[in-house]
Amino acid sequence: MRVDPVHAAVGTFFNNSPMFRVPKYQRSYAWEASELEDYLKDLEEAFTKRKNGTPMNHFFGGMVSVESTVTGVVNQKRHELVDGQQRCATCVITVAAVIKIYKDILVEARSDGDTVNEDIILKRIDRLTKRFIEFSQEVNRQNHIVESLILSKADMQFFKETVRNLDPTSTRESHKRIELVYKSLISKINSLIPSASSIADKLDSLEILQLVLDSDFSIIHIVTYDTQEAYKLFQVLNDRGKSLTEGDLLRAKTLELLEGFQTQQNSTEHQWDQILMDKSKSTENYLRWIYQSHKGVRAGRNTLFDDFLNYFYPQDNSTTPITISNADAILLTTQNLNKELIRARKISMGNWPFVSSSRPITGWDRNRLGLLINELGLTVTIPLLLAGYHLGEKKFSETVQLLERFLFRYKIMSNAHIEAAVSIFQTHSVSMRSDPENYNTSMLKSALQALLTSRVTDSQFRISLENLCYKVGGGNKPLKYFLMTLEHYERWFQRGANGNPTCIDKTRIYDFSSTTLEHIYPRNAQIPVLDTNLEPLKNSLGNLTFMGPTDNVAGGNDSFSIKKPIFMASSVEMNKNIGNFPQWTNLEISSRKITLIDMACAIFKI
Repeated sequence: MRVDPVHAAVGTFFNNSPMFRVPKYQRSYAWEASELEDYLKDLEEAFTKRKNGTPMNHFFGGMVSVESTVTGVVNQKRHELVDGQQRCATCVITVAAVIKIYKDILVEARSDGDTVNEDIILKRIDRLTKRFIEFSQEVNRQNHIVESLILSKADMQFFKETVRNLDPTSTRESHKRIELVYKSLISKINSLIPSASSIADKLDSLEILQLVLDSDFSIIHIVTYDTQEAYKLFQVLNDRGKSLTEGDLLRAKTLELLEGFQTQQNSTEHQWDQILMDKSKSTENYLRWIYQSHKGVRAGRNTLFDDFLNYFYPQDNSTTPITISNADAILLTTQNLNKELIRARKISMGNWPFVSSSRPITGWDRNRLGLLINELGLTVTIPLLLAGYHLGEKKFSETVQLLERFLFRYKIMSNAHIEAAVSIFQTHSVSMRSDPENYNTSMLKSALQALLTSRVTDSQFRISLENLCYKVGGGNKPLKYFLMTLEHYERWFQRGANGNPTCIDKTRIYDFSSTTLEHIYPRNAQIPVLDTNLEPLKNSLGNLTFMGPTDNVAGGNDSFSIKKPIFMASSVEMNKNIGNFPQWTNLEISSRKITLIDMACAIFKI
């Protein structure tokens, strides 16, 4: 492969109508706070040294591009950036920030009637714009406005509006990164120019900053001439320590496979832009959950790219050239992957994945998913839930309720080894996907019940519940979930606890964040309410309840006689039961604790 390396200042590469283009296989803008912090530090140091008359040379890294000619334009070259997009884009954003500050000073000059400096500013803005932002180019005797740098399709419009200071609205993580860099650079450059300075001094400072880019920051630009080789180079090169993510590599590989099939490649590119719109760690989690849901095993810690590629894109292992049917299959796989990722994104936030609910699914049923994921933090269930989606909404809801009751008993309360449960989840994920029409959630229920029988018996569960109490300082989500869940199944329990645990009245939905835990005998009792006999029991399970968001929570530190009518007027049934007690002593606390544990053993039996 022929390569021509050139080592020169950054500004050199933005002379003579530069045309840098980010190819389809490249990722979106990736610099985050850590890379930005380093850049701002380097920029300030170089500015300070040049201002003091001791300019430094700062090696800014490398760029690798594929050079081609522009049809219809003499001596015009186009460079597709294999590596260096982040540096190149950041340089353009830096100049855009400089132009923004020039325009601010222009307002000041016009206000002062300073026509000399007004003319200087306008000429500098024009020169910088034509070098770094856009320029006019004649093609076949017609003039066209050409962008100096074109980013990926997902970023280009936002980037284009940002460098023109049009204040666009960000819609994805890469947009937020571009916005952060632009605003941070404006702030940094303004900090280098004293606000009390004269217009002339401000212009001199900005000129020094331009010289930093034109003379002090240097880059090695490696030019190649083979597009196919560019794909291979891309997969092994990184930007200033910002490693390529598995999603970036998968995007690049699939687009490489589709080279020569433009329609499928363009559509696949669009799908990947949607897939990779989140933070890289979130995307990695989604991809891992999806792989585990399909394959029934976890992807390797360091082999997600290879594992994912081998399973979902077997065309990569073919020894024969890609055909149009292969190209269609790659596109279809990526479209399905995007759909799964959208579901994974929803489920990971505790949001119901079905667009519209049908009977018998209610708001109460949908709320259970949020409790499972957001309040109990049991994201270990997501691969199974992704598979359960294909069973339809009713069976998906059944799966959610099985998992929350099982894992509260198995993991939250008993802290049993999770891998035994994960093994069941993985097996049933594959079964759900392989034959969703004939899969019945009773299969999952039987497997989970068998695990409880062998690992968490009723006696063991009772012991763990004996220790469930209010923790001063926080960490009481499991306790709140426990009390709320008992409330929802209380009528089923009172009617004999026959069959599967069932919420009889699904019209009552308590918002988890708006409910509060309540001590029946006060947690901070003062004389004359203070009772030395009850003090040791005040944080125990029998002395605890919860109040709904519409309940009156006044009287928290009052005596039981004063709180009785508050409990009796509560929307929570268990509070009405508490209000029926004539008094609140050690006996009532102990008796209520036993009742709650009896209820739990029935409800969380699966």
